[in-house]
Amino acid sequence: MTHISCWIISLNPDADGPRVLSQALTAQNVTHSFVPAVDGRKGTPSLQGREYIDARMSLLRHQRLLSSSEIGCYLAHYRAIQRAYDSGLEHICILEDDVIPEPAFASVLSALATQPAEVEMVRLMALRIRKRKVLGILSDTSHHLVRPERGWCGAQGYILNRSGMQKVLNSGWAIYEPIDKFIDHFWEYDLRLYGVEPHVIYELPTPSSVKKQSDFPVRLPLLLKLLAPLHKLAFSSSRHRYLKRHANEFYPTEWPEKRMGRTERMK
Repeated sequence: MTHISCWIISLNPDADGPRVLSQALTAQNVTHSFVPAVDGRKGTPSLQGREYIDARMSLLRHQRLLSSSEIGCYLAHYRAIQRAYDSGLEHICILEDDVIPEPAFASVLSALATQPAEVEMVRLMALRIRKRKVLGILSDTSHHLVRPERGWCGAQGYILNRSGMQKVLNSGWAIYEPIDKFIDHFWEYDLRLYGVEPHVIYELPTPSSVKKQSDFPVRLPLLLKLLAPLHKLAFSSSRHRYLKRHANEFYPTEWPEKRMGRTERMK
């Protein structure tokens, strides 16, 4: 029995995909429940509390506005993390409803529950193959804990401890990029981000419900056009400074010797 509960983000828990995921978790004795997704398919969702859409930063960093479905996806994750933190949980595993757990999922979750506090977030799968530092075998499993120097991409499944939740909540209330990009930019808010190899979940090859084209195409103002290259340079420089400051945590790195999981979109 794992010591970390799983929350599954879903618009329709009764659909085939979520039911298959729930059955697979039950088969591994993993405690889980569904939490509501935020539907942005028909327009920008209503905001709560201090949630704020920072359109100016979206244009500056990505030269486009977020689509309403991207905002909905972001809010679903952010609110699930807020709920876990407010509930006093020490760890939470958040899954999107289009993944399938591998046979070692429960044992890896149990091993991750015993990691030191500096392991604040662990991605359970990735969409990008990156150089990373291999930190060692997770207890009683054949899986490694790794520290990628760049974002793995994807928010299909991850674990956060309490300090990780707090860092996400303190920095993530201003929404200007997709949730997985926000996670990828961990150094901006000093989130200690790790991963598991081989992956313990994989993504089903189904069409995404998250439309990436903005509902409101805009022409980039001249000032932002001029500032965008400078912002990109400052952004990249801040990442390199962070990696240099924490070099002992990230290096030496190496490429994986083989494919890390079964997700078709991984590249």
